[in-house]
Amino acid sequence: MIISSPITTDNTWETLFEDEAVVTHLTQSVFPAYLQECRWFAAKAIGIKQVHIYQRLTFEVQEDRPVYMLILEVMPQMGLAQRYFLPLAFVPKPAETDLPTASLITAIVVNGENGVLADALFTSAFRQQLFVHLLNNDDVPASETGVLRFLRGAALKSLLTARELNINITSRVLGVDQSNTSVVYNEQFFLKIYRRLFSNPNPDSEVTYFLTERVGFKYSPKFAGSITLKQKNAADVSVALMQERIDNKGDAWPWLLEHILQYFKRIEERQTDTDTIEQVKLLQPMRIRHLTDNLVSLIGFDVLKKIQLLARRTAQMHIALSADKQDARFAPQPFNSDYTVWLKNRLLHQFNSRCELVEGSLSRLSGLALEHAKAFLQQKQDMVNRILSFDEQHLTGLRIRVHGDYHLGQVLVTPADDFVILDFEGEPESPMHDRKVKQSPLKDVAGMFRSFHYAVYATIFNEQNVLSYPRQKLFAAGEKYYAALVSVFLRTYIQVAQKHGLDIGYLPEVKYLLEYLLLEKAVYELGYELNYRPTWAIIPLQGVMQLLK
Repeated sequence: MIISSPITTDNTWETLFEDEAVVTHLTQSVFPAYLQECRWFAAKAIGIKQVHIYQRLTFEVQEDRPVYMLILEVMPQMGLAQRYFLPLAFVPKPAETDLPTASLITAIVVNGENGVLADALFTSAFRQQLFVHLLNNDDVPASETGVLRFLRGAALKSLLTARELNINITSRVLGVDQSNTSVVYNEQFFLKIYRRLFSNPNPDSEVTYFLTERVGFKYSPKFAGSITLKQKNAADVSVALMQERIDNKGDAWPWLLEHILQYFKRIEERQTDTDTIEQVKLLQPMRIRHLTDNLVSLIGFDVLKKIQLLARRTAQMHIALSADKQDARFAPQPFNSDYTVWLKNRLLHQFNSRCELVEGSLSRLSGLALEHAKAFLQQKQDMVNRILSFDEQHLTGLRIRVHGDYHLGQVLVTPADDFVILDFEGEPESPMHDRKVKQSPLKDVAGMFRSFHYAVYATIFNEQNVLSYPRQKLFAAGEKYYAALVSVFLRTYIQVAQKHGLDIGYLPEVKYLLEYLLLEKAVYELGYELNYRPTWAIIPLQGVMQLLK
């Protein structure tokens, strides 16, 4: 996006930010407008009250003008300030025509030269310089009191330095609409640039390093490097994470959607009465062979085997995350009263905000979604009581670092039809401190179960899927599919966890925690759906109703 009237300054590029009029125009007009267009800007729905430049780092680029690495502090109309990373490059005319429109911020005339301000990540010179520093394991001065630390991982060490081997570095920005920006290098590595910054190491970088460099977990992309802003008397700030690129057929979300569609088509082809399909008790661990032949045939034996494999990989991830008993950041801990107070306060705050949202959204709902929404409000006190009933004294399992935002979209399907787990940032809505709190590994299991539930309803709601059965029949059949997947996954997960000493507690404790965590996750999802997709609010509402029954 280019602001129509260009900024004009007599200053050089190196002294651009000494022009107070330019800085004022950027912070009051240009940056607020640009941020609103960016997918990674989290306060888009709230609106911007104020933007100022919290920090400006000058980053030298070989044979080109330096790049300004800006940390913008944004004050939304409501809530706390947020910080965002925006590297700025000057691109002279007509070179800007080589850049995607989304990277162009504003037209500018610098000391008589016409050009544009652009997001530097879309310039090859900046991307190449980042890669060279990672290869060389460099510390680059970032200010009078700090450095940008480029940490090279084992996956990069064999390449040594770009100069020594004369490596031809190719790079491209991954054209995916996401909350961060990813750069692909030589089709071998992904560099994920964190757009929203926090005064604390990002758990994505921290956990990826631990899993692949420390404990040798094989089912997540290997750590290849990281970029961290380190300053005296201040917490480290994670700027980027580099990982190896994994050959894949896409994430597990479309993979499961396709199999769910085949399930519904088999029902219609066989003219199956949905009432005759086996209803497995939710959260009852079961072997595949204990399901009826009819249900296995409708779902597909191979699909159920793959769900078992996904459960195994999930358990192995948790076993790896709990492997180091000496590292305070990852050593397992028992449940205690401090955790209980944190959990209850967090959930009550979230639940109250969701109740207000439901009350304000009733006019936008209809049918079963409206019916469930009214029931949700009528049973408000019951849910509050469930939240307050959490009692750590009856729990024997241990808490560990978890994925925190685990769902089908965070799992890649490999060409060998195996699974690889990625993106350990945690829930985007949660503060950085909360994302690092040790929790039951069953939190991730509950997240995956909610993703199964979503996949069922997404298939039904997809108008491109031509299904003749009425929706109520599809909902009923979908719930039976969901319960079967949950049971098969849970049986394998518990088996692998117990075999390798992952302490998740006894079976009644597992069921208790899963019910609690599923309710938490469904309430969390309700906020997103009511804000962005009211017609989909039926999915988390259905999940809540299941648990209340």
